[in-house]
Amino acid sequence: MSNENKRRLNHTDRRVKRTTKALKDALFELLETKNINQITVTELTTLADVNRATFYFYYNDIHDMLRQIQNEAYQTFEKTLGESKVSFTTVEGFAEYANKVLIVCKENESLCRFIINHDADNHLYQQLRYLMLKSIPDTRTVFDETNPARYSTSFVLTAVTGVLIDWMNDGMQIPTEELALFFANLYINGATKTKDLYINHQSIKK
Repeated sequence: MSNENKRRLNHTDRRVKRTTKALKDALFELLETKNINQITVTELTTLADVNRATFYFYYNDIHDMLRQIQNEAYQTFEKTLGESKVSFTTVEGFAEYANKVLIVCKENESLCRFIINHDADNHLYQQLRYLMLKSIPDTRTVFDETNPARYSTSFVLTAVTGVLIDWMNDGMQIPTEELALFFANLYINGATKTKDLYINHQSIKK
């Protein structure tokens, strides 16, 4: 039986959850001072107080562990955002959506910090961006290549990501509801109104 199949059979076991959490926490701690290529399975399992055989039961190597962590993060966001059925044309609707994202980040702080600092190729960021664009209207599909307003959605997603990182680095002291409302106002009263100006301007030109 492959490691993948073994993991599927055991993923709900409490002992498995405790073990994999210990390994992840140890990896997060080591990555504060080391590059992932410098971390060995021996020092990881020693820090986690888990034997090497147990590590190899769940992971092929350190890089496989990293890929699994990224996949788990994506699945967590996919489940949360996939269940969100809100209107993105109102402050209230966008705030509800943003709050769900922030709650996931707060409940998975170590994981999100790990992603921010160690997703070197931006693979997970690009996956999450694609996931959000399945919900948030993408202005690149509305405006042609000659209209600056096509980048309205890109501006908002980039701004939100930057604020999210700073919020986490500051200890997440602002309540998720307040920050979500800030994001909503940024989107509705900022980018959306700017987009509308370009729509009007485009109509006048025609």
